[in-house]
Amino acid sequence: MCPEKMDLFNNISLSARTVARRVEDIGSNITNQLINKADDFEWFSLALDESTDITDTAQLLLFIRGVNADFEVTEELASMNSLHRTTTGEDIFKEVEMLTKYNLKWNQLKCVTTDGGKNMSGTEPVVSTVNFIRSRGLNHRQFRDFLSEVEAEYPDLPYHTAV
Repeated sequence: MCPEKMDLFNNISLSARTVARRVEDIGSNITNQLINKADDFEWFSLALDESTDITDTAQLLLFIRGVNADFEVTEELASMNSLHRTTTGEDIFKEVEMLTKYNLKWNQLKCVTTDGGKNMSGTEPVVSTVNFIRSRGLNHRQFRDFLSEVEAEYPDLPYHTAV
């Protein structure tokens, strides 16, 4: 590979402890960079992906995308955690709360995207909420007014039933 640099390569310590320490240092550096960038976010969004590895352990990945006042976009893998017992919405919420180390301003959160799993989408609460809004005329009118006020893409909400 670089025969003239062979002496330099032979002097590099590649013990397991050294490699582990360097990986930890790199991880800490990336985290610190993201903390610094997050201070400047005007808005940010989260993407959550939960999947199972070959040992049947659920892995939750949390990605963050933020934009600053100069419209510079930052996208990073913010966290990867193993969920050893259950993968309920509460478990996932606890992992999202761990993002407090980035000093995010939660009123600047604009979107949360998931892979659509039941534990992430909360299908039953969504059905109940939609049907609550549609079942009473006053609620429905107020919700339509709200959609109009925020200039939503869709002007109304259809009934939603569990199948």
